[in-house]
Amino acid sequence: REKMKREKTKILYSSFGILSIMMPFFLMVAFDKPAIAQAPKPIELAYTLHTPAPPPPPTKPTADQAAVEFFAKEVDSKTSGRVKIKFFYGGVLGKPSDYLRMVGGGGVAQMGNIVGTYHMWEVPLFTGALQPFLTTDLDIEGRAVTKLYNEWAPMREEWTKANVKPLWWYVVDPYWLGCKKKITKLDDLKGQKIAGFGGFGEIIKRFGITQMSVPGPEAYEALQKGTLDGVVFPFGPIRIFKYHDVCKFLVDMSFCGGQTPNAQAINLDVWKKISPADQKVIEEISAKMHNWFLEYYKGHRQELIDLYKKEGITI
Repeated sequence: REKMKREKTKILYSSFGILSIMMPFFLMVAFDKPAIAQAPKPIELAYTLHTPAPPPPPTKPTADQAAVEFFAKEVDSKTSGRVKIKFFYGGVLGKPSDYLRMVGGGGVAQMGNIVGTYHMWEVPLFTGALQPFLTTDLDIEGRAVTKLYNEWAPMREEWTKANVKPLWWYVVDPYWLGCKKKITKLDDLKGQKIAGFGGFGEIIKRFGITQMSVPGPEAYEALQKGTLDGVVFPFGPIRIFKYHDVCKFLVDMSFCGGQTPNAQAINLDVWKKISPADQKVIEEISAKMHNWFLEYYKGHRQELIDLYKKEGITI
């Protein structure tokens, strides 16, 4: 019995000995095991717009609304979720006249729809493309602005000074005149209070019309209250801002040209933090957006006209 007890003790000590020898190797293997790589956190971009959010189906969004939504989905898909865009519609982050400084400052918004009309003194060379009577062709104007930006350093420098990089722009659809009263001749407009910006503001004043500088998001209420009698505004956005609910008479002014280039832009510092590979992907998507916008607009224009007529609007 004593012998068996001594044998068990020897086995027990031997086991402890083997374990003490092997333990460091187990620990080395355990701690040397490579950590499971975690996917990098996606870059999330807050995108500010003064236009309302797209309508729910089956109502079709305008070209302005559809283009930015398409762009965001493409960026998310083509970067495999590494870059994501979140829209803040309806000017909830600020007024459109503040967007260039807002995006350049890198605060609440890292991207935005920079409307040239609201930033004539900050990016004057860019907004020079919106002057009336230069061309009535949206494609020509869009390609001309792109060529100027790519080949003319002063235009690029005014954006760099604002710490903003334009990724792409669409040339907003032609301007129309929306009025509360029926207009049959120019004299009918004399004394009327009409909202208009840039070159169109100057045209309005030359015909004895009272030119009013009322931002797009505020014009609907001004029309309701009688502060405004009408607006000169792009055809599609007239519906976005529901001006047609008040202005029952629309006059086609596309013969004037002067469509506004709207830059879809990103904070320059934020852009530099995006990987070169994803920057390339985003630039490739951006390069296709001009044609995408035009194709959508052409297909939607007649639908809008038919819809306005159906709702009792006189065109």
